[in-house]
Amino acid sequence: MAKKNLVIVESPAKAQTIKKILGANYEITASFGHIRDLPKSKIGVDIENNFEPNYMAIRGKGDITKKLRDLAKKADKVYLASDMDREGEAIAWHLAHILKLDLSEKNRIEFNAITKEAIKDAVKNPRAIDMDRVDAQQARRILDRLVGYQISPLLWKAVDVNTSAGRVQSAALKLICDLEDEIKAFIVEKYWEINGDFEGGFNFSLNRIDETKVSKIFDFEVVQKLKKEISKKTFEVISANINKKSSSPPKPLKTSTLQQLASSYLGFSASKTMRVAQGLYEGVEIDGTSKGLITYMRTDSLRLSPEAKEMAKEFILKKYGEKYWGNPKEEKNSKSQKIQDAHEAIRPTDAFLIPDEIKKFLNDDQYKLYKLIWERFIISQFSKMEYEQFEILTAQKGYEFRGVANKITFDGYYKIFKDEDEIQTNDFPSINVGDKMDLLKLNIVEGETKPPARLTESSLVKKLEADGIGRPSTYASIIDTLKKREYVLLDGKKFVPTDLGYRVKKVLEENFPNIMNIKFTAEMEEKLDSIEEGDLNWKKVLKEFYDDLEKYLKVFSEKAEELKNRRVESDVVCHGPMVMKTGRFGKYLLCENEECAKKISLKGIKISEEEINNGYINVKEIVEEKEKARLGEPTDLYTKTGKLLLLKLGRFGSYLESEDFANDEIRESLPTEIRKMLAQGTVERKDGIAQLKKIFDEIKAEEKAILDKAGKCEKCGKPFEVKRGRWGKFLACTGYPECKNIRKLGKEEKK
Repeated sequence: MAKKNLVIVESPAKAQTIKKILGANYEITASFGHIRDLPKSKIGVDIENNFEPNYMAIRGKGDITKKLRDLAKKADKVYLASDMDREGEAIAWHLAHILKLDLSEKNRIEFNAITKEAIKDAVKNPRAIDMDRVDAQQARRILDRLVGYQISPLLWKAVDVNTSAGRVQSAALKLICDLEDEIKAFIVEKYWEINGDFEGGFNFSLNRIDETKVSKIFDFEVVQKLKKEISKKTFEVISANINKKSSSPPKPLKTSTLQQLASSYLGFSASKTMRVAQGLYEGVEIDGTSKGLITYMRTDSLRLSPEAKEMAKEFILKKYGEKYWGNPKEEKNSKSQKIQDAHEAIRPTDAFLIPDEIKKFLNDDQYKLYKLIWERFIISQFSKMEYEQFEILTAQKGYEFRGVANKITFDGYYKIFKDEDEIQTNDFPSINVGDKMDLLKLNIVEGETKPPARLTESSLVKKLEADGIGRPSTYASIIDTLKKREYVLLDGKKFVPTDLGYRVKKVLEENFPNIMNIKFTAEMEEKLDSIEEGDLNWKKVLKEFYDDLEKYLKVFSEKAEELKNRRVESDVVCHGPMVMKTGRFGKYLLCENEECAKKISLKGIKISEEEINNGYINVKEIVEEKEKARLGEPTDLYTKTGKLLLLKLGRFGSYLESEDFANDEIRESLPTEIRKMLAQGTVERKDGIAQLKKIFDEIKAEEKAILDKAGKCEKCGKPFEVKRGRWGKFLACTGYPECKNIRKLGKEEKK
């Protein structure tokens, strides 16, 4: 039996798509991402031995590793086809070590699209593993370890257990906190905007006062003077010019702009955008064939391949005609804009796979994102929109007003896409220099300056990119970490730093200035790019970074220990005032009496930094409430055996539990209606007893009426029961699981 060539990719979905392309002579399998990594339980870097990493097989991947080794032994040739970014290159390198492949051998293949042409071309042109790329990834991984594993344990002592430092995430946190400080410090100012209604139905805006250009006036005396001098006066036209202008189509997408637009237009988080894009890249079943719909989605590049441009040209010529093809110039990246990963913009693999025509093969999220990518690619290759602008200037006593009218002469990309600031298409008025125009009405609009807007996911990604913090592949994880650690909360779509976020930011800023320095973080990203380009030695970069970090670690280590051991008393009394301590699972109160040593968890209780610094915290009321919830609140409900049912609060909300739970193990969930009432504080209490029986009786009566009306199951003849799901109440057959019949209820019945 002839040996097969083995191709190792990262995911099963990608393997499935490629298998159909390469055919029977190839065995396609997945590594499921990294096969080995630095250990989770420790730093995994020998700092004293020139930062030598200690890579280990990832727990749970033993079977996958064994399978890969067996397949590699049987294969005629092994191809490593992980993603084409630094991370993918590192995965290929780790696989080569695990499989004992010759690193000089040309067994690395890469492709930015999972299409027949791209895959077969990649197999024909393998290369050796790029060690510069690998070293850049190793450097990033170890840098992040040095920060995370060295600083985070100190933060646990100084701030809270549920905290961490990150080389990039901490800089992102600083951006959000600094902006919030700017918002808080903002002083509102009144201003006035002036425009005038002129004869002929024209509305012009104030443009100049005595040769000084103005848009907003902040001095009301100036407004009063203007009103007095020019109200209902005749103005002379001093300029009436027609200028030819154009508007270029938007550029194709890169990772950052994809994440921004998906957030703004589709409401997708950065992580969701990348997850959906990954699926489109790896392949979707269309008419029985798995097809990769987009090119690789982690890229800094705006460049399009000649083949892609030719494909867009063909589509535009066929669909819209020659005049709509823009023949755009090659996009060039600035020196500061390093091309990290794929070397082409994100685009559809086939322009003729029109979103609406393949919608039935996609889920809703896939369709929305594919349409966004497809449209942006096609639009980017359209011709410019051309228009004429008629600018009119009128003047009187040193006051100049300006008005414009636009007329599109060629729609270009406006044929299928219009910018948010849409150009108006008014006919030009018949106005000439020297004409007189009466000001019929002066409009004075009062406004107030507004503070800068908080960052959304879209604007944060834009800011991170502009400041050089992180790279396309890291934006989603940065944002997810900030949310997961509860350093930020979302107010609508806008990030608001929490007290915890502020405390972490403050501690890091005071003790690790470089980590919180935006410029320093950006420069480190540039050094990683230089490692990839072969211009810097990765071990040297690590040493320079750590030599600086180590100085701050030594100082803060002592300070953190002091902060951990500081005495903070509380208003909770046991044998004396209980003191706050920080342990493995967070902050807690401890009775200092050795024979007692009672502990009370402070998890979930917000304690201000000011209170901690003052050495005294007020938590008695909250602690008593939590203790009461833990022990349970008496109700007017009983079990069938006459045991009292207690109202308790658990991880997933309120529930009922027997007072004799240790013996009868009776525990009941609460209907949604009662949960809402508890949350709203509308449940009645009498003598400390929650009055639930009446509410339960009312719910049972309503459900009986629903069941009486519903009758029997039309499929099996058994009675229905009322169930509650995500969308409210519904009827379910009691014959489940044999009968799975369900029936929707009307809006009135769901209440």
